[in-house]
Amino acid sequence: MANITNELINDINNKCKNNWKLDISYYIFHKEKTLIKRIKLDEQNYLEFALRYNRKNQVSLHISKFYQEKGDNYASTSGMGKIEILDITQFKRKNINNLISFTNDLDDEKLLEINEKEKTANGYGLIMKSEDF
Repeated sequence: MANITNELINDINNKCKNNWKLDISYYIFHKEKTLIKRIKLDEQNYLEFALRYNRKNQVSLHISKFYQEKGDNYASTSGMGKIEILDITQFKRKNINNLISFTNDLDDEKLLEINEKEKTANGYGLIMKSEDF
């Protein structure tokens, strides 16, 4: 299991803008630093945005919609979500500072705008327009 100090977590979180935070769970399970932000849609639904590198070391934004029943400690999602490549540059190294720099511009309004125009994957390699989120 990957180890990370509270000091490093706080340092990364303090550098992030617009309420982005280090995704600690993703780091523990995948040993990769990514950033995460949630936007509440209503009492039971929220969108989760994750800034991370894809297989080509390009910065991408992953969007998922979650449903959480009131009083439950867990949330569920279905489908493949949405992916937007934010920078086509193929970085040689997966540096967290590159991800942090994107948090300056990715406020709630911009994220909801990206979500609105982006299409979802249905899991079979086909792309279709999302009606759900």
